[in-house]
Amino acid sequence: MIHASQLETARLVVRPFWQADASLLVALFADPEVHRFVDDGQALAPDVAALWVGRSAANLERFGYGTGAVIERASGELIGWAGFARPGDGSQEVIYGLRRASWGRGLGKELLAGLVAFAAQRGISPVRATVDPGNWASVHLLRRAGFVLAEQAYRGDTAADLYLHGG
Repeated sequence: MIHASQLETARLVVRPFWQADASLLVALFADPEVHRFVDDGQALAPDVAALWVGRSAANLERFGYGTGAVIERASGELIGWAGFARPGDGSQEVIYGLRRASWGRGLGKELLAGLVAFAAQRGISPVRATVDPGNWASVHLLRRAGFVLAEQAYRGDTAADLYLHGG
């Protein structure tokens, strides 16, 4: 995800995706609670996971950062994904997600703080995030990190509210 290799926090490392990560992402997304609020709310198919890994590599090459694998330092396991996505309109949005077994341990808060700091170092302002208003855990996490609701039903999508940090 990060130019010159990765983003690091006390307990996490976000590194560029490897091709082998595609199958791990498919397994992670097999949990309905993990994929419930991501994209179309469906599990990640193997071809889509491979495409995601490929696009992430292309963004890293083109922009110097993008999205990548979240690795727990203690176990060395891939436990999620995080970084900056480009939805196609020229904007950038912070994205993140963790496997269910990693929820409730403060890792999301730590990860989001790292992403906001990364954005600040690179002059990305405001930092944008879209979230399903029903994803109360993510909404709470964003608000605690200083994001504010900028637009409900962003771009007419009732499943996406826009939150901004800074700027």
